Amino acid sequence: AELTAGLIQGLVIFTDAGASNFEEHALLQDWLDDHSIARTLISFAASDREAADKIASVARGYGHAVLFLDSNTDIAVAGNFYATAARRFAIDGRNARRLESEVTELTLLGERVRRNSNSIFRSGEALGGRALARTEPSVFEKESLGDEFSESTIREIIVPGGVALGETSYLNLDVSELRFTDGQFLLLDEAGAAWELPALEVKTLKALWDFVARSIAIKSDAIVDIDEAGRVRISSALRDTDAGFEIMHADNLPFAYVQNLDVIKSVIIDTGVDWLQREGNKLEFVSNYEVRFLSADNMRLAQTRVALEFEYEHGAESMEFQRSWGRDSGRLRENLDYAGLGKDMTPIAKYAGWIALFRSLQEQQISFLRGRYEFLKVDKRGQETPARH
Repeated sequence: AELTAGLIQGLVIFTDAGASNFEEHALLQDWLDDHSIARTLISFAASDREAADKIASVARGYGHAVLFLDSNTDIAVAGNFYATAARRFAIDGRNARRLESEVTELTLLGERVRRNSNSIFRSGEALGGRALARTEPSVFEKESLGDEFSESTIREIIVPGGVALGETSYLNLDVSELRFTDGQFLLLDEAGAAWELPALEVKTLKALWDFVARSIAIKSDAIVDIDEAGRVRISSALRDTDAGFEIMHADNLPFAYVQNLDVIKSVIIDTGVDWLQREGNKLEFVSNYEVRFLSADNMRLAQTRVALEFEYEHGAESMEFQRSWGRDSGRLRENLDYAGLGKDMTPIAKYAGWIALFRSLQEQQISFLRGRYEFLKVDKRGQETPARH
């Protein structure tokens, strides 16, 4: 809106000395096709055009291609340039600072550099503690819960539930690019072949993608937890989304099946995700997860009393109970409905597959240019996640 209203403009710079066609749509195709170029976009107040012209002149002198974005630019083209730029800057000026802009780079103008730092942002350590604890579930990585052979290092919180998904998927494919088209993701391998991912609602894909980005940034696998007062803590990336609602619902179900243990805390975690190649260049996944029942020892550390292992195969839509372990596993009832529990955990098992894939792609910094702008615009909002259980 600010661009079409003529309040701001943009300058696109990329290092392709051979670019000769400066028509915006053609240049955008070059921008998206060539992964080797350095994509730079500079935002500025329209009144600072003279300064931008000088920058453009210098860039041309170095053989770079440049393009101005203004009120006459197709908004979809401008959005694609902005969403896929590797580096984004803003020209600082009096008018730019006065703008009530929603462009991130412009909103940061005038911010003071923090003491003993050359950055306006707090350090990651500062953000990872007190500030996040107020808005996120308990921040931890699921490995801190331990397993059958290693002790837990996480403090136990005696509350009814919890979900943490932190696996990185295995995929026997050399992925070069991720694309989003017609509401669906495609993976391109090094040979240029396109691999089709399973169908899933676009708003759910967006919610899971955002969760992974948030998870990596704050170093936490936690999706849901509930405090001692029954108040729900859900990852801000999944709050008021259909995926978040389904995960919260599933999180409340383990004790409907397992009732004879002297514990009141359960947690659901993923333990492995494999993406597999199928005929017709399609990809499917198998996810493994555990439903654990926890108590605290005299040091207030979590202790797994019973863990139930399941395997979910997405292509066949099948769920199979694998085994149980833990010091109280012998107390499980013989008629325990493992199939029913597994079926009720299907949403978590399904989303674990996608989260693990997205984590792998984001950690490897796989190129995601084509369709990125359209994907980032997706409205992920869905069912309201309750604040209390």
